Amino acid sequence: MYYKEQRFEKAKASTFASTHTVELPDTGLVDTIALQFGLVNQTAVYNQPPVNLWRHLTKIEVIGDTDKTLFSMTGQCAIAKAFRKMRGLPPFTHNGYGNKTQWQTLPIFFGRKPHDGKYALDLSKWDKVELKVTNDLSSTYYSTLSMETRLHTIEDSVEAHAKFLKQWEYQADKPVAAGDYVRPKLPTKGLLRTLMIQLDPDLSASTGLPTADCLGDSYNWKLWFKDRALTIRDHRPRDLMRDEHFARQLGIGVGSLKPYPSTSLATDFLWGYIESIVMSPISEGGADTTQSAFEDEQGRFQKLNFAGSAILNQAISRGYGLFHTFEIPWFVADEESEYLNLETYKPVEIEWYGYNYYNTHRIILEKPIGQGPAEYA
Repeated sequence: MYYKEQRFEKAKASTFASTHTVELPDTGLVDTIALQFGLVNQTAVYNQPPVNLWRHLTKIEVIGDTDKTLFSMTGQCAIAKAFRKMRGLPPFTHNGYGNKTQWQTLPIFFGRKPHDGKYALDLSKWDKVELKVTNDLSSTYYSTLSMETRLHTIEDSVEAHAKFLKQWEYQADKPVAAGDYVRPKLPTKGLLRTLMIQLDPDLSASTGLPTADCLGDSYNWKLWFKDRALTIRDHRPRDLMRDEHFARQLGIGVGSLKPYPSTSLATDFLWGYIESIVMSPISEGGADTTQSAFEDEQGRFQKLNFAGSAILNQAISRGYGLFHTFEIPWFVADEESEYLNLETYKPVEIEWYGYNYYNTHRIILEKPIGQGPAEYA
């Protein structure tokens, strides 16, 4: 057995505010679909914060036989899922300056990790498999968007590869008012490998700052089994994010960006809770520069207290809770025999207390699924 990497579709222009569709081959065992995005900014791109590509990838899907969801998430959640499988961020270049290019690698893994060897998507079991990527970009702020599609396939395998890992946004809810609850229930059948939650804050169209951040003491998240007979989680979201990192040995996440220096416009620094930001000015002309300065706080979306005189800035952020997500794994050795049997513990319920309702509660599920529409569930 060996892995083959091929560029299935060269970098191809995508239309703004539309869906880019790629029909995959009729046969092959797909371990990974690797997408490479290139986004060129317009001069005044910083007037539509946040100016990062991941926020504008509103849905990334892999669909089998026209209507069977094999993978479906927003760009933020897809990167957060890949981060946990890779134990590191996929390569990217965020650039908040006009006329600069942003790059984003976004891998879709159909197994537990890159080159899993056990789980893979068997294209031959489906009549048609399509990759669909939807964006909401505007030509007012961006010049061009391109997407390259690469396939990592398993060749000459003696393994059956009877299953792949289906990963999808199961439900997205928002409290109807401040101080209200969201109380979704999970499916009652199948095996659940992981449960990932995103608490996605609404952002100001003029500044890019969250209307209300969900990581304060006034927010709480609970998980129950067996009609609330067993309490599995009951804590503030920021503590759940912190607990995931030391329990799973993910380590503190690190991301590098080039933020636009502004005292009124926010930059997305990735992590729900920031431990530190280190930033340095860059002068394209070689002139002296003055270091910009932040407020002393830990929020993901930050604006400068003092913008300095740099032409460009580059920054490294450290923290946890990538894109306001946390994930609960249902395994130790990561074998299917350990995964959570939803029928055994049903109903599995969540209670999210929205102290302020300007946050969307997203549920991302991951389940082993048999190949083809006859096995799909």
